[in-house]
Amino acid sequence: MNNNKKLRTWSNFKKELDYKSEYEKKVISEMAKLVVQIVNRRKSLGLTQAQVAERAGITQAQVARLETSSSVPSIETVMKIAVALDMTVGLSALDEQAAGVMAHA
Repeated sequence: MNNNKKLRTWSNFKKELDYKSEYEKKVISEMAKLVVQIVNRRKSLGLTQAQVAERAGITQAQVARLETSSSVPSIETVMKIAVALDMTVGLSALDEQAAGVMAHA
């Protein structure tokens, strides 16, 4: 086992990628935002990954893989974790998101 292996985070993952297009960059950025929200919510509730996994009916390893970006989760896994954290997952147009940010500035 290599103890020198760095913890892989979404931030590190984004830096490591050789983006092939701006589109892929946007996809990774949106995924990272979602993961950050999930991790922040879990921590604000004082829950462990194991507790979230139990609530969601998945394994702790699935929660950890989502949080460390070691794999891309299915939408079902994301939804299960979100519901376990009393969150909703919604979609909005990117231009609407930008408008919302501008309105709050």
